[in-house]
Amino acid sequence: MKRLLGTIGITYLSVLAVVFYFSESIVLVLVTVLSLFAISAGIILKILRRKIKIKSEVSSLMIVLAAVSLTACVSMFVYTNAVYSPVVDNYSDKEITISGYVCDKIQVKESSNLYTIAVTQVNGKKENFKINLTSVTDLQIEEFDLIKAKLNTTKVDEGYLMSRKIFLTSYYDISENSIEPTGEKQQSIYSIAVSVRKAMERSLDVILPEGTASLCKAVLLGDKQSLQSDVRDDFSKTGTTFLIVVSGLHLSIITAFVLLLLKKAVKNRFAVCVILSIVVLCFASVTGFAPSVVRSGVMAVMTYCSQALLRRSDGINSLGAAAIVLTALNPFAVGDIGMILSFSATFGIILWAKKIEFYILRKLNISNRYIHRMVKSVVSLVSVSAAASLWIIPITTVAFNTISPFVVIASVFLEPIVSVLLVCAMLTAIFSLIPFVSFLAYPFALIAALVGRLFLFIISFFASLPYSVVNSDKPYFYVWFILSFLLVAVGYAVKAKGFYVRCGAGLSAVVLVFGWAVYSVIGYGTVTLSVYSVGSGVSAAVKCGSNISFISCGGSTRDAYGIIDDVYGNYSSVDSVIVPNTKLKYSRYIPQLLSEVDISNILLYDSSDDKGKRLEAYDGISRNTFGDNCSFTVNLNSKSSVDVVNIDSVTYQYVNINGSTLLFIPSEADIANLPEKYRKADYLLIDSVPENSELLNCDIVIFSGLQSTLDKEYYSIKQICDTIYSTADDTVEFVFSGG
Repeated sequence: MKRLLGTIGITYLSVLAVVFYFSESIVLVLVTVLSLFAISAGIILKILRRKIKIKSEVSSLMIVLAAVSLTACVSMFVYTNAVYSPVVDNYSDKEITISGYVCDKIQVKESSNLYTIAVTQVNGKKENFKINLTSVTDLQIEEFDLIKAKLNTTKVDEGYLMSRKIFLTSYYDISENSIEPTGEKQQSIYSIAVSVRKAMERSLDVILPEGTASLCKAVLLGDKQSLQSDVRDDFSKTGTTFLIVVSGLHLSIITAFVLLLLKKAVKNRFAVCVILSIVVLCFASVTGFAPSVVRSGVMAVMTYCSQALLRRSDGINSLGAAAIVLTALNPFAVGDIGMILSFSATFGIILWAKKIEFYILRKLNISNRYIHRMVKSVVSLVSVSAAASLWIIPITTVAFNTISPFVVIASVFLEPIVSVLLVCAMLTAIFSLIPFVSFLAYPFALIAALVGRLFLFIISFFASLPYSVVNSDKPYFYVWFILSFLLVAVGYAVKAKGFYVRCGAGLSAVVLVFGWAVYSVIGYGTVTLSVYSVGSGVSAAVKCGSNISFISCGGSTRDAYGIIDDVYGNYSSVDSVIVPNTKLKYSRYIPQLLSEVDISNILLYDSSDDKGKRLEAYDGISRNTFGDNCSFTVNLNSKSSVDVVNIDSVTYQYVNINGSTLLFIPSEADIANLPEKYRKADYLLIDSVPENSELLNCDIVIFSGLQSTLDKEYYSIKQICDTIYSTADDTVEFVFSGG
């Protein structure tokens, strides 16, 4: 069987990912049953192969795939129930006393510090997991300090954290928690790597301008925290975040640079293999053993060893080996979406890059040798970018519900620049740390500064283009995606040639355009009310065609980018934003919206008009303010309007959408003060139970807030209405298609 290692590794990784992200028990049971059935069928086919004239390879492949799938299901089940669940069941939502050490670089943010603690004991019992500890104050502890602490913990549900064996999180409260350094440190090779990482970051901060330094730290070391929010947004919009996620691209650039230096100095191929393997290990440790770097490192070491032994390496087998290394002991490693993207992009490059390059060059048919070389280098870059992008589109579509149409073009411009930037940043950081030759860092720093500015200009340009981000969370898009997947699968099965490829690509494009057109026609005149899941607060938008208006835009900071992506992927501007008051749970996202999209009309409650003037002086954007005890009507779009009523510093909003009505009541409201004509509505939007709520008459209550708040006030809400929708888990949407 060809590429057995690749088949096993990639199948194992894929099944783990399916089971992890579709975590319902039914998925695990279904995959297990199908695997057992396939093993049985494969054995029967193997026994009867001579009678039914089937190749032995088919039955063998079926048995291998099924056995690997079954092994993946068993591994996920065992790890979940033997490693993850005991920690969550025993220690989540409790006060625990731990011993452990700060096991990674402390992340210093604008308003908090984040500590990752490796736990060795809990309540005197030996354990082995990690806790994310967030504190608004400096706890006066350093990396790898041994500590004792008393913490209140909750479980994490973020895949990336779970992939790093971080199962619990805690927010430090000085009145409830305590943390005490023991005065000792946990020494290891990784602690040395973290010290080197911090020294490199400091040297880049000292030598380079702030903007370029943060970019170089992101590209070289994967430190995205220091990037300005608008720069991070530009990467997100253009789909080029992979350029600042330390990955195989970065490792390949560094190893290629080292190999270039070694080419004439070291002739022994075994010595070259050892040196390059050490470089891979050092880079992986300095960057925190990012899964994408480990994946690339395993593949690189296998390639170097094959070259040393004068053997040909196989990309698929190397990729499969990397998948096994990363997931064998930690099936939750698939929770890191960056790792899945890395494997998918690499798989696409191995399978398609050369074919795309050959096809383009054959069509160009350039006879001049020198021109052919120049064109080939450009075509090779385009082919790699196209192959990688095409293979990660399905994952980004499902995971982020967005597509960046310009990602391939942007990558063609940016990848050569990031190569130069990475090498210059590395040499700047290394030379600055070496006495007597530190002056050599400055020429490379100058190049890095110039190249960095060019890099930021290009990515800002692509991010500013219309439709740089397209929201893919539409039914027609999933139809197009499934059809395209089937066309590719059939093409591989029948070993299709150029005619099939052209027809398949054309059919795929026609289905996508036709689906978009039909969806646009059907959706014309339809109004959607979206109440976003934003934790503690309310963010609600009224959408009609290309128009969107917010009647509140607050919530927790972590949910801001989801809302921004939703707006930016579908709308070029926001028509109106009504801010009932300046509390963050109703107004937090105003700065992000202003920085990302144009807002035609901002209505801000301000009893004295001072806040509006101060905000205008701050950012130069004027706002229409309204004061106490007033009422007026705003047309949100051709199908919707809202009556804004302010009584005793509380702003009520009564929205009419295609004949249906919605009453939005912020906290601290008293229904007895609200005119009777506004007390009856089809929908009621609240984040707390108002005074005299028994005076309300509605059919559906939409509760926007935390699950804990809903549980506490559930009985009171039920007194208003029996039908309750909550945004605690996901966005709530209602579609209005009436007159």
